[in-house]
Amino acid sequence: MRVEPYSYRSDDGVPDFDDSEPLVIFDGNCVLCSTGVQWMLARDPKGASRFAAVQAPVPQAIYNHYGLNAETFDTFMVLWNGKPYLKWAGAMAAARTMPQPWRALGHLGRVVPGFIGDRLYDWVQRNRLRWFGSRETCFLSETEQQHRFMVDADT
Repeated sequence: MRVEPYSYRSDDGVPDFDDSEPLVIFDGNCVLCSTGVQWMLARDPKGASRFAAVQAPVPQAIYNHYGLNAETFDTFMVLWNGKPYLKWAGAMAAARTMPQPWRALGHLGRVVPGFIGDRLYDWVQRNRLRWFGSRETCFLSETEQQHRFMVDADT
């Protein structure tokens, strides 16, 4: 997907939000996705990345802007410097927001061709709810990391 950086800023359907730091958009009802966010927070407690569940209004508007269906959630997204990174590229972008050694792994993972990484991502994505389960309610941090979660356009 080739996109103009920050193209969502001119889309009236996307509310204004703070996009100064990387935004990791994940499925808040998916146990694997929520656990991944908890893993990132534990390894990067002072990090600048922010997190948002796709069930929230701003992430849904961002997905709509890029022609993605937030309801079926077939990819998580890292929105960084105004550009969306999806599937394998998103996983590698998320790693690059972390401290070492995870950042180095995010760079190293880019040597895997996208079509191979995306196939692996799609296989896990298709099976994630069956393998790991889902939550009845959307995951949001209740810790001192709560400030890193976007709940609506004001945060």
